[in-house]
Amino acid sequence: MKKLLYHFAILFTCIVSAQQEFSYGLVIGNSFYTIANNNGTNGMNTDDYSTITFGGYGEYNFNEKTGIKTEILFAKNNFTYYPTKQLFEMSIMSIAPNFKYDFGETYREGIYLLAGPKLAFITSVKSEGEDAKDSFETFNFGAQLGFGWRILKFIDIQTKLDYELTPFFKLNNGNKSNFFGAVISANIDLSRLLSNN
Repeated sequence: MKKLLYHFAILFTCIVSAQQEFSYGLVIGNSFYTIANNNGTNGMNTDDYSTITFGGYGEYNFNEKTGIKTEILFAKNNFTYYPTKQLFEMSIMSIAPNFKYDFGETYREGIYLLAGPKLAFITSVKSEGEDAKDSFETFNFGAQLGFGWRILKFIDIQTKLDYELTPFFKLNNGNKSNFFGAVISANIDLSRLLSNN
């Protein structure tokens, strides 16, 4: 019985310790985007340059300065194909595991830097009420660079530049289109809010 209690105490200590290093929360923000075309006037162009972005994040700190912050975000981009002026509505889920360097005295305090890859998955594309997903590349790889600042005990304000290295649309003649832009968001640290630490 003593051995069982001893093992339980060790397990409990490990869980509590891990919880202090791991946090999670909500992301609510706005994505500002445009489209880079290498094909002149025949390409994709944005009609609305911003869209609501929402999702969640998980964050693990290795020490007092460094950690990994992974976001899963959902957004809807609208754009038009010229010269036909065909409108598309694209739903995107992105996963961004970013390296984080914190300039504060302790982790999750003050200003921090973010950098890392972004994996974008096109979940649906509609045009004139019809499914148009087959006309696009459904997986895109990109890169992000940004910074943030913990302004309250459990709220971060964050900005990240975002560029997709692979095109979401391409033709056999080499013409292609890539998204690039920025995401400005508020990150609400639910783990700290719920624990009142």
